[in-house]
Amino acid sequence: MTASLTTGLDALLSLPEIGGPVGYEGMTAIGIRLAVVEPRISAAVFFGGGFVPDTLFEAARQVTIPLQFLLQWDDEGVERQPTLDLFDAFGTREKTLHANLGGHAGVPWFEVDDAARFFARHLK
Repeated sequence: MTASLTTGLDALLSLPEIGGPVGYEGMTAIGIRLAVVEPRISAAVFFGGGFVPDTLFEAARQVTIPLQFLLQWDDEGVERQPTLDLFDAFGTREKTLHANLGGHAGVPWFEVDDAARFFARHLK
């Protein structure tokens, strides 16, 4: 999976109107793997929903880029404590946890603006 993402990133960055630095926003399990192997990614916003296998905790320790981590506090499909443990495992010195009330589908729209501000700060 990460090979196809890096191939896609290669294609995008080869376009003259697109340049770096690069940010990643999306699923945590994919993002961790990608952030570890792709040095062009300078910052990331991860969504703390879904199952994250124990093997990703060690990889999370290798993530050193600025990180914003979004957690829906009442997500019916995710155990809260393992997700908080994963947040603690990230190796970056600059990480922020955004915890919102509500279930998986209840992410507040203001999080879109917060992610845009996060990337504006880190992708200069």
